[in-house]
Parts: sequence; C-alpha cells; structure tokens
Amino acid sequence: MNFAQIFYQQKAEEYSIQMKAVSANLRRFAWFRFFAFLLIPAPAFIFGLKNPITFVAGAAALVLFLVLVKKNIQVERRKRETAILKKLCEDELLALKHKYSHFKNGIEYTDPDHFYAYDLDLFGEGSLFQYLNRTVTVDGEKLLAKTLGHPPFEKEEIIERQKAIEELAQHPEWRLHFRATGLMFEENKELNLEIRAWTKTTLNLEKEGLISHFLWLIPLLTLVAAIPALLGITKLFLWTAIFIQWSLLLFFSKQVSFYFRYFGRKSAMLEKYMAMLEYTGRGDFKSEKLLQMKHSVIHPKPAGKTFSELKNWVDRFEYRQNLIVAFLLNSLLLWDIRCMFHLWRWHQLHHGEIAGWLDTIAAFDELVSLAGFAGNHPGFAYPEVASDDFIFRAEQLGHPLLPQNKRVGNNFVVASWSKAVIVTGANMAGKSTFLRTVGVNLILAESGAPVCAKNMVFTPVQLFTNMRTTDSLQKEESYFFAELKRIKRVLELLDNGVPVFVILDEMLKGTNSLDKLNGSKELIKKLLQLPAVSLIATHDLKLSEMDADFPNQVANLCFEIRIENNEMVFDYKLSSGVTQTMNATFLMKKMGII
Repeated sequence: MNFAQIFYQQKAEEYSIQMKAVSANLRRFAWFRFFAFLLIPAPAFIFGLKNPITFVAGAAALVLFLVLVKKNIQVERRKRETAILKKLCEDELLALKHKYSHFKNGIEYTDPDHFYAYDLDLFGEGSLFQYLNRTVTVDGEKLLAKTLGHPPFEKEEIIERQKAIEELAQHPEWRLHFRATGLMFEENKELNLEIRAWTKTTLNLEKEGLISHFLWLIPLLTLVAAIPALLGITKLFLWTAIFIQWSLLLFFSKQVSFYFRYFGRKSAMLEKYMAMLEYTGRGDFKSEKLLQMKHSVIHPKPAGKTFSELKNWVDRFEYRQNLIVAFLLNSLLLWDIRCMFHLWRWHQLHHGEIAGWLDTIAAFDELVSLAGFAGNHPGFAYPEVASDDFIFRAEQLGHPLLPQNKRVGNNFVVASWSKAVIVTGANMAGKSTFLRTVGVNLILAESGAPVCAKNMVFTPVQLFTNMRTTDSLQKEESYFFAELKRIKRVLELLDNGVPVFVILDEMLKGTNSLDKLNGSKELIKKLLQLPAVSLIATHDLKLSEMDADFPNQVANLCFEIRIENNEMVFDYKLSSGVTQTMNATFLMKKMGII
C-alpha cells in the first residue's frame, strides 16, 4: 500500500465521519428554523398587535429566523463540499486499482488524422486521457487534451512544468480541495463559451453619464418625498417619485433586458470561478511556474475579489425574478437600472482580464491532473531532458496503463539522428505494446509528467506514428492509399526541417509481400538520410537484414516466445537480434484450423 492509497483511504473515512456530523447539524437546524418561524407571529398572540413589545419581539424572531436560514445555507454547502471530497477520494482509490472508467474519456478529442493520438489511444474509453483526467473545468479539460496532442518541445518549459507538477504532487490535500471547489458547480460548454465571449465584447450603455447621476439623485428625492407621507401630510410627492422611477425603468427596459440576458442566471458559475481564483491566490507555492500563475491572479488586485464584485451584482440583478422584491426595489432604488449600470462599469474595467484569469484556472486544472498521476505513482521517474543530439534512453520502461502486476519493463536506447530500430517477434509477443509504450512515455515526458520507468533521458521531438491506418469509404480511399498519405505527411515534416521520431507498425500492409519488402526498405533508406529516428515493428525478417548494409544506423531487437509442454510462453522481454520463433502455424494447428 503506497502513500497515495493510505492518504485517500484516511481522507475518505474522515469525510464520511464529517458527512454524518454535518447531516446531524442540518436536522437540528431544520427544527431551529421551524421554531424560529413560529416565534415570529407569537408575540402578536401573547401581547396583542398594539403592544410595542410585539413589534420588537417579532422583529427579533424574524432576524433570528433569517440568521438560521443563512447558517443553514452554509451548512448545506459544507455538506455538498464534503460529499464531493469523499467521492473524489473514493474515485482515486478505484483508480489506484486500475479502475478509471468513471473519469471523462475525452472521446470528442479523437482525431484519426492526428500525428499519433489515434494510434497511442490518447482519447476514448480506456485511454491515456481518461487515466490522467481529473479536470473540473471545461477549459482545463481542453488544455489537458491540447497538451497531450501538442506537448511543448522547449527544454526550459518542460523542466518548469516538471517542477510545478512535482510540487503539486506533494500536496494531495490542496489538489483535493481545488477539485472540490471546481465541482461545486458543473459548468457546461455553452456557459463557458458565453463567459469567454465577455472578454471579446465591448458593451455600450446609452446615456451612462445621465444614469450615474440618476442612481443617487432619484432615490434621494424618493426618500425626501417619503417624509411628508410618513407624517400624514401628503403622499403625492412619494407617488410622483415612484412614478418617475418606473418611467425611467420603462425607458431603459430594452437595455435592462439585454444586460440581464447577458449576465443573468450565471451566479453559480461565477461563484465557482471566484472560489477557484481565491483558492489559487492563497496557495503557498515554491516553483517558478506556479508562482507566476499565482501572481497573475493576485496582482494588481486579487482576481477572486474582482470576480466577487461581479457575482454580487449578478446576484442582485436576479432579485428582479421575485415580483414583490422587484417592485419594492425598483420603486425606491432604481434597482434594475442600478444593477445594469454597475455590471456595465465592471465590464468596462475588467472584461479584458477575464480570459487571462480563466486561462490561469485552466492551467492549474491541467497541472493538477498530471500531479495526481504523479502522486498516484511515486515509483515513476521524472525524466532528464536533453537538448543536443537525439537521445532516448530508458531503464525498465513500461506502459503506464498496464497494472503493475501485469507490466513488464524493458531497457531501450537509441542515440543520435538518422537511426532505425527494427523490432521483430511472433504474434502477441509484445511488439505493438512496446511501440505504444515508447510513444506514450515520450508524450508524458514532453508534458512534464513522470514516466513509467526507473529512469529516462530524452530529447523533445515531434512524434509521428502509423499503426492503425484505416480505409475510408467516405473518402473513397483504400487502406494502402491511406497509409501512403500518412507516410507522405511525415516525409513532408522532415523535408521542412522538423526532426521526427517515427514509430511504424508493420509497414505497407496493404500490398503483396515482395512489394511490401522493397517499399519498406526504400522508406527506411530515405528516413536514414533525414533528421529522423525510426522505431519499426515487422514480421518480415528480411527487413532486419538491413543492418548489414547500414551497420551504424540500423539495429535489430526482438521479442521471443518459448514452446513448453505444447503451450506458448511469453515473457515480453526485449532482447538484441532477430526473432527465431514464429507462432502462426502453431496456433492454427492448436485451434484445429489446419
């Protein structure tokens, strides 16, 4: 049992106890509120309506009731947050058992034409994305998908990300509360796009100068007009002032309606962002990247506080949905116009900053996902980043999506450009899994995450794979033609001066064996002339003979099997040389096919 399992187990139990305590508190508050509500009319029955004590005692009971209502809302929020925290711990305990289907799988990011995403199972059910994904915002999820599909290649940026991920990995409780804060409101893409649009839109407000004077002058005149009404002299001035307020509201009704549609009904979403900005702003960070991100949301003014101002005015604007409250506030305080003006002014001052704040939240969200992966796998290593000649060297390299008890680690090294490694082996011996192992760990390394290896050194490089090419009836393409198109793409990258790590599984499968062999040889020869490193799996043993013609550029590795007691034994261990064992005929005989 590693530290992560102990931590999540203890926290799950702790939050379970807290849930029981909070639920008990809620039941008590329900009774307190009920009795406080009964106390409001009680003085009238005891002392009579004309007794001054009735008013004082009734008002005190009303205040008590409202305080209990507010307290109840706080306790309800605590209960929901505790329930979320408990669920997060339980989800992680399942993930530590290699059960992670409850996380979003990112199927919408699948792209068969991507350089490597489709071949390496980056997205979809059982994918690397699903294994890593702990994001709680729409933008964070998009950023995680973008990082996996287009990781950074700059050495300094990767090292900065490593330090940030390593720091966050050491603070599982901070990560839990960050995620719980984000899950207090489940945003959708439509709401996210609306708020993202705020930063690109300049809002106009007709007669804003006149409105700013109306907001203090008209309510002041209404207050003055109420004095003779309260003294029983005349109500004419008060009714005139109220009439003026409603006339102004009618005059600005179109603008009020526009601003309510634009800002209204988003208080829960804004509260989420406000809370997440405040939480990240309070983080005690050490790594340079995290400090920069924190600085961006607390200077020159804390973004959480600025978002809080917006949320407060959106909340106040939503009072208009209560007819009685809306009538009173609009009769006395020009309420809807007041809210519209303050939202316009907030937008004028801060709309250009919204995108930056949301980007910072997304960046934390993405890093928290990768830090969770790092924290759950303390045995994984942060690789060393090289920047000179090409190097990929790993000890005990394994596939992170395989459970530890089923994972077989292999040592692998390829150094300098214009090299090709040819991997041979029988069916099911481990060739394709090994190719994906190399590819997936390279993507993790470039993302700044630890890799499934004892140690690793790598040069950041563009990855290109061809392992699962499919034909397309819609595009009227054969399998062979689709494969040629992908191979042409990698050659175009290389011709444009982009170094590439090429991973190919059984090249040119759509043609006859002799044509396939000749074509494969010519392709490898071409790759050996370019700034490329190639890892190629094949069943064609003739291809492995290229090491004789290119002894300093081509190397042969293989996965062997053994036949013991008429059964195949797979050890999935990579070794030097060319395989000596094939199993197709053996399997066909064993299954009674031949």
